Amino acid sequence: MKIKAFETVRNEIADQFVSPAWIAESGLAEDALLRGYEELMETLGDAPKAIIKARTFAYLLKNGRIAVDSGDIFQDKLQHCRIIGRQRSLWAGEVIRENFEGTPMYEQLTAANECGAYSGNMDFGHTSPNTRLMLEIGFPGLLARAKACAARPGLSEAQRSFYEACIISWEAVIGFCRRLADAVQACNPENASALRNIADRAPENTYEAMQLIIVYFFLHEYVGFTRVRTLGRVDVMLMPFAKRDMENGTFTKAEIMEMLKYFLHKFWAGKVPYDLPFAIGGMDRDGSEATNELSYMIVEAYDSLNIYSPKIHVRVSENTPKTFVKRVLDCIRRGNSSFVFINDHTAIRALMNVGIEETDARDYTPIGCYEPAVWGVEVGCTGCGRVNLAKAAELVITRGRDFATGARIGVDTGEIATFEEYLDALKRQITYMLTASLDYITALERTYSRSNPDPLLSSQYDTCMQRGVDAFEGGARYNNSGYNISSIASVVDCAAAVKRLVFDLKKVSLTELFEILKNDWQGHEKLRLEARRLPEKYGNADPLADSLARELSAHCAACVNNRPNGRGGVFKAGLFGIDYYVEFGARTMATPDGRHAGEPLSKNLCAVTAMDRKGITALIHSVTAIDHASFPNGSVLDVVLHPSAVQGEDGLEAFYGVLMTYMKQGGFAMHGNVFDGRALRAAQADPESYKNLQVRVCGWNVYFVNLSRAEQDEFIKQAEHVS
Repeated sequence: MKIKAFETVRNEIADQFVSPAWIAESGLAEDALLRGYEELMETLGDAPKAIIKARTFAYLLKNGRIAVDSGDIFQDKLQHCRIIGRQRSLWAGEVIRENFEGTPMYEQLTAANECGAYSGNMDFGHTSPNTRLMLEIGFPGLLARAKACAARPGLSEAQRSFYEACIISWEAVIGFCRRLADAVQACNPENASALRNIADRAPENTYEAMQLIIVYFFLHEYVGFTRVRTLGRVDVMLMPFAKRDMENGTFTKAEIMEMLKYFLHKFWAGKVPYDLPFAIGGMDRDGSEATNELSYMIVEAYDSLNIYSPKIHVRVSENTPKTFVKRVLDCIRRGNSSFVFINDHTAIRALMNVGIEETDARDYTPIGCYEPAVWGVEVGCTGCGRVNLAKAAELVITRGRDFATGARIGVDTGEIATFEEYLDALKRQITYMLTASLDYITALERTYSRSNPDPLLSSQYDTCMQRGVDAFEGGARYNNSGYNISSIASVVDCAAAVKRLVFDLKKVSLTELFEILKNDWQGHEKLRLEARRLPEKYGNADPLADSLARELSAHCAACVNNRPNGRGGVFKAGLFGIDYYVEFGARTMATPDGRHAGEPLSKNLCAVTAMDRKGITALIHSVTAIDHASFPNGSVLDVVLHPSAVQGEDGLEAFYGVLMTYMKQGGFAMHGNVFDGRALRAAQADPESYKNLQVRVCGWNVYFVNLSRAEQDEFIKQAEHVS
């Protein structure tokens, strides 16, 4: 097969998802497709939801119109009208109305979420498909396995329905591959051949393997409407194909490089929400280093494309080659920053702390932003809810009521006479918020089989197939739920300020401070500035702040980790808030650290903006005062470095030193931006001239000019290190 140079067709295929040219004769028009779906629903009546979903999926794959990208070497497009997405929304809405609306639990969670305090939700958006198994046995192998399970004697009615749904789903995928092959035959017979091959057997070369991954992703993500939040360990699963192809002459290394560009660009062109992740590098199941030739090739291809999606999780163990890590760091310092480094040793210990076996833990793949889950074995549901720790400081002041609305979302912690009592009140509010969230999530999870059965995903999990139980109903080996904790630096600085201003320096009584905060520091600017300038701030290797960070984070972890969830697994704590620091800040009253009401809170593991005054080494010391192995749903430090700090070989070595210092001290994950604040101000003033300027927001990248003004301002403050 001759692989066309990617750059010769890049412009042609760049907007392939904007207005696909649906082939009229290939399927039903949208209105006819919708009518056919409604007729199908009438015939299915009260069949099990897994059967209804599988039949709907099969109907769409058989009758939806196809579009062909003649310039691309991979195909994927089906017109589906978001029918399964609407179906799931309908089912989930029924569950909420029938089981939760009007209950005290639901009303409180709704109020707390609106107040920016804490939340709980269904999470079908963080799946880890077993892509390795798909490549090993192919779509026909998955179908054969489902049929073999369905033929076992003594099955219950529920098990028979489960296996039938799996069979229907994979027969539909195989049929769709053949439809795609027929559609593309005239313009790309080699692509058609690859599609027919993966319909008939497991892939045998790199090209077929990549085409299989693409077909699966776009069918499950967009047609099946379950978010695929990782492709898995792409270098690990594709390297055997690439190695064999290069050895036997099927493809040269240069051809595989071109193939990688098409592969990566496909997901970029698809504009996957929050970007599509996959992992490279790190430790293998047996403890050896998995970084290989393809790991380097992926980074080279990605760097040449200058795109920010897919986003790449770089696993780092003590044996990960320095040359590989520095190659990624070089990308970041030049503006291709859609990478995050994950510390294997901390992540593996963290997973083991919630009952995951060590061999399984070594084979984790980060889901979504940073959340590790065992590849193809664990249903992680890593975004079930979040809590704003700074809101706990507000609830101590208001004795459990949201300041803006008066809603009762916390506990009355009473009068406080000592700092120990203040700290205890803070912990009691945190415990109350976490318990309310987790209770609600647990109840929600018991309804998952009625909201989103997923035979396509479930049939990839060995234990689901052995048990005949859906992945979202507890069928996987590990059925865990992630819960994320935000604003650790803000709450630490609040507690430190209370100790210093009220109990040590006696500048003001606690009652007086609380009244000042209710009035957003009006008439007390001198005291506010003193609070801002206190040296006891998280991020400065300060003993008081670091001790509070360690104590409060440990309290949160103890409240969450290993608590039973509603799917036969446990909860896993995460210590990050992604981009909620602006939204949560907008809904949080003035705080003791000198922050005005409505201003942003701290982000992920960062210090409050510009409060880390002693450099990156002190910041790392404070961050790693926390035990990150207590946060198996992940944590991350965002760093912002000036271009002058990482210039040349010495600068690259210094960048590597910063990362490895963080890893060796037990940090979990790190990502960052390298830019000058002046460039950001210029981009804010003249967005057209800077439309390709990337910034790492949290677990994903965006163009700086597409951020809100508040988010842009916060990045400028970080870059210029001003409050």
